[in-house]
Amino acid sequence: MALFKKLTGALGDAVGDGIGKGISNGIGKGLQNAVGKAVESAVRPAADKLAGQAAENLNQTAQSLAESNEALKAATNDLSREASSAGYTAPASQGSGAADLGAALGSWASAMEGFARSVAMNMKECPVCGETVTAEHKFCPKCGATLPEKTIGAGYLCPKCGKQNVPGTAFCTECGTILPAEEEERSKQLALWDEYLPQYPKWNLGGKLELDTDMSVNGNPAVGVQVGGVGIAQLQRYVEFLKADGFLPAYDGDSDFYYKMVDGVCRAFDKTDANQGDFLSFTFFVGDFDKRAAEKEKAEAARKAALEKADAAKAAAKDTAKAAAGATKGLFKKFF
Repeated sequence: MALFKKLTGALGDAVGDGIGKGISNGIGKGLQNAVGKAVESAVRPAADKLAGQAAENLNQTAQSLAESNEALKAATNDLSREASSAGYTAPASQGSGAADLGAALGSWASAMEGFARSVAMNMKECPVCGETVTAEHKFCPKCGATLPEKTIGAGYLCPKCGKQNVPGTAFCTECGTILPAEEEERSKQLALWDEYLPQYPKWNLGGKLELDTDMSVNGNPAVGVQVGGVGIAQLQRYVEFLKADGFLPAYDGDSDFYYKMVDGVCRAFDKTDANQGDFLSFTFFVGDFDKRAAEKEKAEAARKAALEKADAAKAAAKDTAKAAAGATKGLFKKFF
């Protein structure tokens, strides 16, 4: 980050690695904890400006510390020589002080968190291209997409306990409450569900829902769904919802495919390879399982008809054999 380069350039020559480490662990951590990557580009220019203003004063302090360290080192060497000649062991040096200054810079983390959060409270992020703009914008100046109503900071401020969460967090890390940004995004995804998947039971089993409406399967329209933060147990429950709604397994046994005829259209569900570790992935599409089912029913009907015909022929043969046996027995009685 340019922020690190400015501070390191101003201070690195004076006190070395201790300052760089303090900057990275302090300021960098403060920014990342406060706003994450989502608003890094927006926060960076203001942070650089702040760093430039502070760098000169910090450099003067560091140079003074470096001069003091040199004086301390010379005094320690003199003490060591005097102590050695007197037969004593001089106390060990307490260090250059650079580490102390580096550690002190760690306290900047909280200050930088407050600074970054104030910036985030006045910034919006485009959900399409990721551009960050100030709060008064309603449309993205880069791609024209509609911007969220809430700013980035407000979107991740817990409405229950007041904790400011890192952007991208779905649930408050302090109390578990769903955050406003996630609630807004979930409402948007459920609206897409109502538009593209009204024939299917709506997903209400938790997790972070995301629909991909620009898909096709075998040339037919399809919708891909990903749900983060849930597992196979939730998927199995959803399959039970499908069955209760009239969806049938496309194949015998534990099928990955289910279908239902809706207004003459075969609405299908595919959970093949649904378990992707951190998220579930499944697809809704227009299929032809109805034709397969019809062909299966036709074949089954033909099989039953053949069996019935065979049973009838077997019964007729049995009756013929019985009649023949009776006639033969009567013949024997006549002659004997």
